[in-house]
Amino acid sequence: MAHDVLLRKLTYLRQLLADLAPYEHASWQNIQSDHYKLERILELLVMVASDILFHLLAEQNVTATTYRGAFQEAAKQGWLPDELAQRLQQAAGMRNVIVHMYETVDYRILQDAIAPVLADFKQFLNIFEARFSPEEE
Repeated sequence: MAHDVLLRKLTYLRQLLADLAPYEHASWQNIQSDHYKLERILELLVMVASDILFHLLAEQNVTATTYRGAFQEAAKQGWLPDELAQRLQQAAGMRNVIVHMYETVDYRILQDAIAPVLADFKQFLNIFEARFSPEEE
């Protein structure tokens, strides 16, 4: 993946986290009224982070076929701590439930997931920003 594309994706992840942050302590009413926005942010966080990993893994001739698999393979490559990769795999599972409507979304679970999602994707972002900072060019 071209370095500038990677940096754009990392910037987009940072923006998504900024968009999600106001909901960390949001009221139940706000969660309910904005649930489509929250669902979309979660979907995009998983997709963009996974896309970064799909490209980086491909450069190593490693193939991940699912969002969960991308996080799992990143841990195997030593790019992510195992515990973080496991939590990001859970976020990918939540994304799948939302997108594919496998079951009804429990918005209390979505509300409870906001703080951990913020922390986990911020950690992901910090890892890859440090690894691919502009100074490395």
